[in-house]
Amino acid sequence: MQTFQADLAIVGAGGAGLRAAIAAAQANPNAKIALISKVYPMRSHTVAAEGGSAAVAQDHDSFEYHFHDTVAGGDWLCEQDVVDYFVHHCPTEMTQLELWGAHGAVARMVASTYVASAA
Repeated sequence: MQTFQADLAIVGAGGAGLRAAIAAAQANPNAKIALISKVYPMRSHTVAAEGGSAAVAQDHDSFEYHFHDTVAGGDWLCEQDVVDYFVHHCPTEMTQLELWGAHGAVARMVASTYVASAA
């Protein structure tokens, strides 16, 4: 069995796990951080999500539409307080991704939440 020593282990390598690893590295640059995933990284949830990630980015979008789309996509099993926090912080996180150089990804991810909600 192969072993690995780390100061912090993060279970899940989707968007949330990656963002947690970034925050941990910013808080403690010398920490050895391990991301643990049971699936191949390109199969992690954020990458495999239907329609990718989205944020309220256009005048006709709303946090309410994004909230509804997210909760409905989770068959109403989501922790709604967490979803509310998530949708209100998505625009800031998408801007951060762009500042880190993910320009093409952000252009694809910052999409209207209205279209899916109105359907």
